[in-house]
Amino acid sequence: MRYADAATRSFRTRLTAVVSGALMVVALGAAGPAMARTPDGAGDAGVRTQQVASAAPVLVEDLAAAPAAVTATYYCAVADGTFGCRAGTPGTGLVVAELYQHADFGGWRVVVFNPSYSVGCSGGTGDNEGGANLGAYQNAVSSVKTYNSCDVKLFDGTGKTGAATGFIDRDNNVGTFNDRASSFAIS
Repeated sequence: MRYADAATRSFRTRLTAVVSGALMVVALGAAGPAMARTPDGAGDAGVRTQQVASAAPVLVEDLAAAPAAVTATYYCAVADGTFGCRAGTPGTGLVVAELYQHADFGGWRVVVFNPSYSVGCSGGTGDNEGGANLGAYQNAVSSVKTYNSCDVKLFDGTGKTGAATGFIDRDNNVGTFNDRASSFAIS
């Protein structure tokens, strides 16, 4: 949903931050609600990539109304050149990725955002625009969306180690990497 003017957007940003205060407390890697993980069947196909372009920057507030398939939303603020989730207020900066528990963008989701971004990621995949360990949500990611010219790479080890996918723009089923990711990088 887009808003007509900056004042309405600013009000909506503040309201979203207040209403989602309980969700902001949950940080990746910290003790969060126990999640029952039933393994999804791993697909035979490799990771598929698709170029996705946004006409306008995607803000955290634009994702406030989760689709019916999403059961819970957690937030992770990343920063250029660093690794790990940082303190950040949903509603500031731009969304860079969404990581979903189930194929076809269902189950819980982790919204990854950069509070300092107003334009989006730089072009190419040779830079470091943040990343983090998945903590309590490792070995459970099955689909990915990215926004604002960003890409995400999933790793099966913590600290961006081990086997990895290529950089993904959008994939409704990460195939052979289903339920394997322990960390991710943004570029």
